[in-house]
Amino acid sequence: MKNLLQITILFSLIGFVGCAHPVSEEMRKGLDPALTFERLLETPEEFIGKRVMLGGAIVETRVLPNGTEIEIVQKEIDFTGYPKAGNETGGRFIFFNKGFLEPEIYSKGRGVTGVGKIRGTQIGKVGERPYEFLVIEAEELKLLDDIERNPYFYPPYWDPWYRPHSYAPYWPYYQ
Repeated sequence: MKNLLQITILFSLIGFVGCAHPVSEEMRKGLDPALTFERLLETPEEFIGKRVMLGGAIVETRVLPNGTEIEIVQKEIDFTGYPKAGNETGGRFIFFNKGFLEPEIYSKGRGVTGVGKIRGTQIGKVGERPYEFLVIEAEELKLLDDIERNPYFYPPYWDPWYRPHSYAPYWPYYQ
């Protein structure tokens, strides 16, 4: 009975550690859940200085003399703090970091979740078309390897009998 309790406690601790949010709890305190990306785009000047958490896929990273801009295609953030996969987006925004961020690391296609304060907007271009970007001064950024892969959902690999490229029945002893 004692061993069963120890095993239960061990797996519970592993589960809690494995479900860690990508952004620190300190940064998430005081965030307004009603402050959506769409609402920010409507009247960004109303929210200057407010802290928000946004995420998405990196389009481009530009190193400037006074910092680094990361252009992001916005994706809705799920309950785990990771951007949702799929083709839906509310538009683009920029995370601005006062320091240097390596463009080869913060590269196109990587996912990112971050918290920062709203600075306002700036005019730029998407292709040849003028575009008004919401600018967030980054306080904390978390890079993700692949936006299409949520670390808490790996089907079908969680299945102990899963065998890729096999036509045998799903039983661990058949080869």
